[in-house]
Amino acid sequence: MVATAHFKHQVQHYAVTVTRDDAVSATARVREHTFTVSIKRGGGEAGPNAAETLLSALGTCLLTNVQTLAEKMRIGLEEARVEIAATRRNVPPGLVEVHYTLHIKSSAPPEKLQYLHEKAVEWGTVTNTLAHGVPIEGKVEIHLP
Repeated sequence: MVATAHFKHQVQHYAVTVTRDDAVSATARVREHTFTVSIKRGGGEAGPNAAETLLSALGTCLLTNVQTLAEKMRIGLEEARVEIAATRRNVPPGLVEVHYTLHIKSSAPPEKLQYLHEKAVEWGTVTNTLAHGVPIEGKVEIHLP
């Protein structure tokens, strides 16, 4: 991730590499971090599948903003977690519904916590990407053995 100056004009770049390990698993590499994901359709023995990984990103996005904004708003958090459920259609494959519940344990006034939630959604990279979509481009490079 690389950032440039001036917040409103700031651009960040992300790079992730996912490499097939075997018929059921792959390793995702993000900077110096790695985690195993499942690449077997209908399976999940090796780790989270692609849809679960996407939903995990949504939860991570929300909690990142909740944490950051709570600190700025001087809201003490005893606990915060996101429970997410989604429905997938088969043809064409895709998620057609995503529902989440943000659980916050705090002594802050409910109105302040509601505002925290609204801002966490508004400033979320993943929340905005999923809610508004982004064009995806791809290509294939063939390497002969």
